[in-house]
Order: sequence, then C-alpha cells, then structure tokens
Amino acid sequence: MTRTFSWSLPLVAGGIFGALSTLATVGDPDLFWHLAQGRQTVTDGLARVDTFSWSVNGLPVLTDQWLGQVIWYEAYAALGWNGIIVLRALLVAAIVALIAAAALTAQRRPIVAIVAALPAIALTRFAWTERPQLMGLVCFAALILLLRASAERPRILMAAPLLILIWANLHASFALGLAVAAIACGELWLRRPDVRTLAFGAVALSIAATLLTPSGISIWTSASGHFLSPPRVIQEEGVPDVTQPYGFVFAFVVLAVLVTAQLSRPTELREVALLVPVLFVSMTAARHTPFFAVASAPYLAAHAPQAIGVIAARLRIPARLPTFAPRVPSLRVDLATAAIALAAVIAAGSIARGEPNLGPYPAGVLSSLPPGPGVVNDYDWGGFLIWYAPATPVFIDGRLFPYTGDALRDYETLVSLGPSWREVLTRRGARALLVKPASPLAVRARDLRWPIVAESASFVLFIVPNLR
Repeated sequence: MTRTFSWSLPLVAGGIFGALSTLATVGDPDLFWHLAQGRQTVTDGLARVDTFSWSVNGLPVLTDQWLGQVIWYEAYAALGWNGIIVLRALLVAAIVALIAAAALTAQRRPIVAIVAALPAIALTRFAWTERPQLMGLVCFAALILLLRASAERPRILMAAPLLILIWANLHASFALGLAVAAIACGELWLRRPDVRTLAFGAVALSIAATLLTPSGISIWTSASGHFLSPPRVIQEEGVPDVTQPYGFVFAFVVLAVLVTAQLSRPTELREVALLVPVLFVSMTAARHTPFFAVASAPYLAAHAPQAIGVIAARLRIPARLPTFAPRVPSLRVDLATAAIALAAVIAAGSIARGEPNLGPYPAGVLSSLPPGPGVVNDYDWGGFLIWYAPATPVFIDGRLFPYTGDALRDYETLVSLGPSWREVLTRRGARALLVKPASPLAVRARDLRWPIVAESASFVLFIVPNLR
C-alpha cells in the first residue's frame, strides 16, 4: 500500500523548535506553585483545601490540574530544573509537530503546509511556559489532527474519549476540546448517516470521561470559570490586546482566516463549525488566543493558496506556489526521524542552563520574611514564595480561583489604594507588605514612614503598624 502521509517533516519541525525552546530559562511565576502542589500530591495525597495561603486557608481548591502538576514535579524530582526544561521542550516539540501534521493533512505540498502552520507556531510561542496549560495545548493540537483525519476515517473518532480522559486530568481547557469534538461529531452525524452511532458514541464516551477525575462533576465548575468568567484584573485573563506582540499575531491569524474565507472556494460547514466556536473562546482571554491559531492552521493550509492567487491576480503580481508533492518517505524514515528529533530535544534540554531566572522575584527578601501569616505579597510573587518561603503563607498567588470573592476584592483594594485600604489591612490582620517599590501601596507606605525591613531596586518589605 502506498503511503499518503509521513511524519518526517512535522517531526523535524518539532525537533527544531523544541531544541530552540531550551534557550529560554525557567521562570514562569505559576511554575512554583504548580511544583508545590505536585509535591504535595505525591507526598501527602491530593489536597482539596488550601494550605499555602493565610487569606483563604482551609477553603476548597481546584484539583483540575492535578496530573499535570504531578508530571511537572516528577520531572523536577528526576532531573532538577533541567528536568523542567526537557519536559517543556518535549511538549513544545509535540505542539509544533501536531500543528504541522494537521496542516499537511490539508495540504500535500510541504512548503505551503509549513508556511501556513508558522502563524500558529508563532502564537503558541507565547504559551511555551512551564504549566499544565502547555499540556492542554498539546491535547488540543492532537484533537485538531484527530478531527481532520476523522473526516475520511470516522473510526478514528473513538480515540477522542481517551484523549479527553487524559486531558481532563491535566488542565481545564478540556472543556473546549469536548465542545469542538461534539461539534465535529454533530457535523459528521448530519453528513454521514452510516456513522451516526459512532459519532454519538464518541461524544457520549467523551462526556463520561470528563467525570473520571478527582473532581467528578465539579470539574465543570472550574472549566466554566476559566472560559466564561475569568478575572479580568489579571493580564492574561483580559481580552486580547492587539498592541502586544501576541495580540498582533492573533489579529493577523484572524484577518488571514477572514480574507481566505472571502477569496477562496466556499468554506464547508465543518470548517465553520470548528473555527467559529474556537474563535469565540480565544477572544475571551489572552491566554486562549493560541487555540484559534492551532485550529486555523489546516484551514489556511488548504485554502490560503487560492486566496493568495486571487490577490496576486488582482494586483497583477506573478505568483507561483509550489505545485509538486514530493515522494512520501517510508515508515523507517519516520522512525529514524523521530529518534533523532527526540534525542536532539532531550540533549538540548539536558545541557541548557537549568537554574530558574529569579531576577523578577524578591529573592533577597527571603531571609527577612517573618514566619507565619500576615504578609501581603504582590500577586506575581505568590508562587515564588510558596516554593521558596513555605514558612510564610501568601496572601495571594497565581492559583487565582481560590481567591475569587473577598480575598481578590481585598487585594484589588490594596493595590489600587481604594478608600478602605486601611480597613482591609486591619480586618485581615496584616503584619507586613512585600510589594514593588513603585506600586501605589509602597509609595503610600513610604509617605507614612512605615518601617522598612528590607528593600532593593525590585522589592520593599514594610512592617504594618497598628492601625487601630
């Protein structure tokens, strides 16, 4: 049987970008609390209430990322910080390879397919961080490839429930994947009466798979919070900003899809049904923008060449896109390519600079922190303190959703110097402030001559006097 698809090119692309990603140092602010929760799960079992803060201590916490956190921690336990880099690089390689593979399923000309995949690869670059979120992006890219393949081979859909099962234990973005899979199965149900039972079964089993998590039915509470009501006060939860690099790339991808849809052959219902919901979700928060880019890569690969030809003809510009499709390599070539790419990524991660970049964090204050509750910290430093100063509980950190409600409102009041900021400090029993020197709260505390325990160009630690 003649092979019609090869993984060699996607694997080469994945290996290159995965190896290049090891040049970035570790330092995502959420990594530290993910590691702490992963360690807690491994050593003490899955925690269902908060133990890291003093503002919401004992209140329920989400468990939707437990498996991702354990995997990140096990990578750290095995190889230290280089283990984190290796794992991140492998995930990046997988994302790039899956995006390229999905584009190749829609466009047999490799150069055209890779060019069409580049915007998606560029936008996912902003999500190449040490979080379970990166694993969710791998799952989404895998789902897009699976759904593309299922158009011609519907039986492949039966792999969707297994993917959703793993995904639901890694990250809350599984909800988007389930919605996309359900839409694809619905379109197939309408178009192919002969596979209606298969399509219905894939959706039913996928829904059931989401309940096989430590959270059970409440897994949908965290998923809806992430997608429908994210706290806008946090930058990555805000709507996409086209003035930022990621926002510019996102806008480019959206514009490219719209122009392609206008100038190429009529878009099939299946494409519309998949792209529109993902676009809606991507526009709800900055952190969701890579999803649309990943979903649109195969569409651009299939339709953009025609749109480019129309534009070139109208501008009377000669345009010749590659028309040949090279011979598909054998399975042995694919396996050899996979081995080389894997070895290159692991080797690059193993020799990369492993120590995290602590420049953005108040490392110099650790010896001066008072133990016990009472320190009001900057949001960006919460995860760092959970990992490096476990004896000093935090006021807030990147877990965010345990704090929605009174704790988050109180934090917003403090950082914005709201009218009741003094009352908040008194009611909360705050003993110290660990903030950035230029923050309004720090400027006000300095004006009031509150005692300073430690300070540098990047942080200042104040003692809160008795405000009663």
